[in-house]
Amino acid sequence: MARRIGILGGSFDPVHRGHLALADAAREAFALDEVRFMPCAGHRLKARKLSAAEDRCALLRLELARRPWLTLDCRELFRGGVTYTIDTLDELRAEHPGATLWLLLGMDSVCAFGQWFRAREILERCEAVAFDRPGVEAPETPFDPRLLAHRLRGPMMAVSSTEAREALAGNAPVCYAIGKEALRYLARRRLY
Repeated sequence: MARRIGILGGSFDPVHRGHLALADAAREAFALDEVRFMPCAGHRLKARKLSAAEDRCALLRLELARRPWLTLDCRELFRGGVTYTIDTLDELRAEHPGATLWLLLGMDSVCAFGQWFRAREILERCEAVAFDRPGVEAPETPFDPRLLAHRLRGPMMAVSSTEAREALAGNAPVCYAIGKEALRYLARRRLY
């Protein structure tokens, strides 16, 4: 039977329990064999400078360690130069012939998908799964209807990486959002 591989990309700056809950829910809803967390090197649609790649990967390793069905794939971080989703999908298809790739997209990404490099070709190489984000409505007329063909309506944790960074910077409690080992790493490295 062909493998079903989920792909969850993002800055993961930092990774939080909402990311993990989403990956678990997608795995269950779409019978995925694994979900790959793929931190990006940069984000051309966002202006903020990201934390160091090594730190984001280390935090992801800590958070994914107890879930063997969630894997870390840092190829986009270390590929060099500008990296695009289409390139990653082509690599994965070559590495896993016959596998079905499932691209997990937040509704904010669904709304901006028309700005992605070679957007239509991306949708020819994978199944898209749109997941709800608090405060972001599904577009009435998406860039392509395939973006909303598979919906994941939960879980929606009211947490974001931005909120986690702000809480950490202000010494506010974030234990509900970030695991203990990751919090220790953040304190040791004095991130955010």
